[in-house]
Amino acid sequence: MSLLPLHASLVREESLTADRVTGEVRVPVALYEIDEHRGFVSLVCSRTEARTLFTQLAEALGLVHGIALRAGLEAVR
Repeated sequence: MSLLPLHASLVREESLTADRVTGEVRVPVALYEIDEHRGFVSLVCSRTEARTLFTQLAEALGLVHGIALRAGLEAVR
């Protein structure tokens, strides 16, 4: 087993999926060790976690502050 940290990147050919009933969101990501592909996993977020991540990404990108979370989630479906 390697001691180097892994990093994750979005899988460009795949889209996230959302369960409208539970609110669970799954984002396919690829794992890399430096530049060597090590596998695929899904980042699985609850509705609350997905809302928090959406807000943090919007703020980090300098997008509108104070976006209504429900409206924001609808925009990514």
